[in-house]
Amino acid sequence: MEYEAMGKTRKLVLACFLSAAIIAAIFMLGASGTKAQAENVISEDFVSTAARVQNAESEERAEITVWVDGRKYVYRDELLPAPDHTVYEQIERRNINAPLSEKILTVDKCLGAGAKWREAMRYAFPLLPAFVDKIKTETDTDAVNSEIRFRPDSSPMFSISRSRDGKTLDEKRLYQDIYLALRKGAIAAVNAAPQVLKPEISVEDNIKLTRKISSFSTSFASSGEGRKNNIRLALAKINGTVIDGGEEFSFNATVGPRTEKNGYSLAKIIVGGEYVEGVGGGVCQASTTVYNAALCAGMRVTCVRNHTIQPSYVPPSLDAMVNSSSSDLKFVNPYQTPVFIKAECSGDTARVTFYGAELPHVIKTSSRVISRTQVPPDKEITDVERKFVGEDAEPGTKVRVSYGHAGVKSEAYLRYFTKSGKLIKEEKIRSDGYAQTRGVVAVAG
Repeated sequence: MEYEAMGKTRKLVLACFLSAAIIAAIFMLGASGTKAQAENVISEDFVSTAARVQNAESEERAEITVWVDGRKYVYRDELLPAPDHTVYEQIERRNINAPLSEKILTVDKCLGAGAKWREAMRYAFPLLPAFVDKIKTETDTDAVNSEIRFRPDSSPMFSISRSRDGKTLDEKRLYQDIYLALRKGAIAAVNAAPQVLKPEISVEDNIKLTRKISSFSTSFASSGEGRKNNIRLALAKINGTVIDGGEEFSFNATVGPRTEKNGYSLAKIIVGGEYVEGVGGGVCQASTTVYNAALCAGMRVTCVRNHTIQPSYVPPSLDAMVNSSSSDLKFVNPYQTPVFIKAECSGDTARVTFYGAELPHVIKTSSRVISRTQVPPDKEITDVERKFVGEDAEPGTKVRVSYGHAGVKSEAYLRYFTKSGKLIKEEKIRSDGYAQTRGVVAVAG
């Protein structure tokens, strides 16, 4: 069966070459040629072509076996038929059906003319690139980086996937090996060893990104239930935030509008230097807690405002006033690696912790009061509607609605220490002024 198939192939090739020869004869003779002349040209060309085909067939055709990771790939350099005169000319010019020795010389000429290995081999072995592409497709795999999954409410908080090596076959090297093998003989074998591709991020790399780098807490034990709810809700929105290197964090964008629809309650807010009831009161304590943790983590603050009245839960110049419309807290992660934020409430304590790559130093905040006024006398209001003193209170009963505040001018600093506690440097980050306000006392009318 194998010899019969080879005979059919030989007949097909000769028939194609004969057809091409007839077409060539017609072009050579033109309309004025005689039949005898045409037959003579055809006869001469056929004899020449037949001789070349017989010569090519008489030499053993190239067969190359490539072994990759235990897989076997075989390439056989078969004779290619020419379906028309154009293809016939290409086959002849490129020595595609020539003996192996001539094909190798053709490759040498292409390389000498500056052709790349793939194109030089394709010129004389047109089916070889598809063979090489198949091997690469079945061999090449991408390296897989280790990844971090941050779940702040789980234990452990960080789950880190394993990295995986990839591999790739050097295409140029494979063409070179095939070429060198064929120079030694028509039947050849090549052992191709893929190159190992290492992942860019390993498990060890990611473990280094999960260090605790700062933490800050504030107390809201004296707050009403509405204010406590607002602090917890805001911090829950922030919990689990991941800030990539160079990315900017926005408190308002993360927390969203403080509305009753979004679950926020009525509580005291500062408007025009006075405490009044408003939806979302207490959220500023959440933003202030985030702000101080961010400072100690080395974040670059791009937007922060102080309150008009100094809050009681943090030293002056270390507060971060926010509202949904005009005031935001923003900071940028200055590192090339991500930071992870855990924001939680434990009892009546708000706590924000940053995780990331270990810092080369320790950062601490410092508040300094430049001047402070006296607290002004209280302002008394008659509570006719009994909003503060209660319905059963005797006339003249007094209830404190709010405390007065001294006017304060202050500054905030960042202090950098070595791991052993030695001060490296100190830098001022802000200067603020807080208004003097009178306390309010309600008197039952």
